[in-house]
Amino acid sequence: MLISFFGCKNSNQLENEDSNQKFDWVSTNSISQTDFKILNKSNQVNIDQSEIGKDIHLSDLISEFSYLQLKNKEGHLLGDIDKILFTDSLIFVMDQYITNTLQVFERRTGNEVVYLEKSGEGPREFLEIYDFDIDREKKQILLFDGKLSKVLFFDFNGKFIEELKIPVRAQNFRKLKTDDYLFFTANLPNGHIEGLTDCVYFILNSEFQVKSCFSIEKKLESHGNYFSRDYFSSDGHDIYLFPRFSNELFRIDGKDEVLNQLVSVKLEAGIEKQDLVGEGLSFVDDRKKDRKFFSHGGSFVTNRIYGLEFRRFGGRSFYYFESLVSNERFYGSNINFDLPGMPFFSFPISSFKNVAISVIKFQQLRNLGVEKFKASLEKQGNLTLDLSDFLDNVIDFDQPAILIMEFK
Repeated sequence: MLISFFGCKNSNQLENEDSNQKFDWVSTNSISQTDFKILNKSNQVNIDQSEIGKDIHLSDLISEFSYLQLKNKEGHLLGDIDKILFTDSLIFVMDQYITNTLQVFERRTGNEVVYLEKSGEGPREFLEIYDFDIDREKKQILLFDGKLSKVLFFDFNGKFIEELKIPVRAQNFRKLKTDDYLFFTANLPNGHIEGLTDCVYFILNSEFQVKSCFSIEKKLESHGNYFSRDYFSSDGHDIYLFPRFSNELFRIDGKDEVLNQLVSVKLEAGIEKQDLVGEGLSFVDDRKKDRKFFSHGGSFVTNRIYGLEFRRFGGRSFYYFESLVSNERFYGSNINFDLPGMPFFSFPISSFKNVAISVIKFQQLRNLGVEKFKASLEKQGNLTLDLSDFLDNVIDFDQPAILIMEFK
């Protein structure tokens, strides 16, 4: 059985720029830092050491699923998938490190329909994609160029609309339902804005002017050198935050400046505040040695279920799922592939309505051979006609595919 995992960024790879020259246009009027209130702290879950290795049965979580290979036009390349967003008909993919492109594919066929690549430093051009978001109502793509500190707007056909400068250094962002924007700085310097040097999160208005800023558990945010590539998760409506080295999932209410806590998961062999000693990579190295530390991970929320992944240095990831319908909980570090035709699984990196998407890589299949792999699945009773047809039509085993899941 094959399990794929989603990677992280090293903050040393981010822009190290001390000069404020490109922010000379930014007003330095002092803006007070906001302390977001944390509400609904009732859902506290304690996981005992003996429960960490429990099985998670995919049949308890997933009702329908399908695999889709994304197909580029001739001359185009999708090296890796670092972020996915989607609608009922389209899939939007950011390949940040290999091709640094934003690509759009048909959800039904997997065929490429838009290919946005770096073009320059002038108007309507971008140099490096740090992040992107989509506005499903306006049918717009929002592309954040962190090198040039601007957001470019395109329609779903890839046609340029406008661009706006951004007054902060940041790595990730999301458009809030209030038409404001939430930016995560990833510890990039923002000393050009008076009084806000300690802020980790900035809220900008529709014209990209700073409204407020806040931090959460700064001690947690500052330790370690890695963070999730897509820092915020979304169900297509609300924005969710799973801070680094934390065990709490929040829904962000930017209008009322409130963080609604969905859950707090305490892992017996995981992070405790007293473990936060040392600085930077030395702290991470300690956790690699003791092999018991659950670090940052990923999160997703649908209208029926939400999930958390705690990645583990030296061990398997720990997964936590909770039904929003029945409040039933499923957690553990072992995946039980008990759904016929589903031999691949990785933790979802995007969700919309009751559907979630994850990334599957097939390099091992290329080495093993499709026919040999199909024979082993047939022997286990896990080969279906749909899966067999999909495997037979995989053109490039170096091209990532996606797993589309609907939850119970």
